[in-house]
Amino acid sequence: MKYYKWFWDEPLGGEFDTWGTSTYFVEINENLHALRQIEVYENGNVLFYDKNHIWDDYGMLCDKRIDKDDMQEFAITQTEFEQTWNSKIPMNRESKK
Repeated sequence: MKYYKWFWDEPLGGEFDTWGTSTYFVEINENLHALRQIEVYENGNVLFYDKNHIWDDYGMLCDKRIDKDDMQEFAITQTEFEQTWNSKIPMNRESKK
């Protein structure tokens, strides 16, 4: 697995515009597809996506193949990803596990 984190400096737009900017955390597999995704917004909202919760009214798990050459500068450790996954409470899930 590979892990990435990047800051998105534009709000979502529409009714979610007030959430502000966001930081994305993504776990990708050897086939370069997202397995788990965390979105942490400026206003404190947090969204989680994985195979058990692919999409909802807020968004969805990335469904495009990740270009790892474009992502190298955003690489993080598995520890950082897992710490975020285990410490944040997503608003779009009854239970994160």
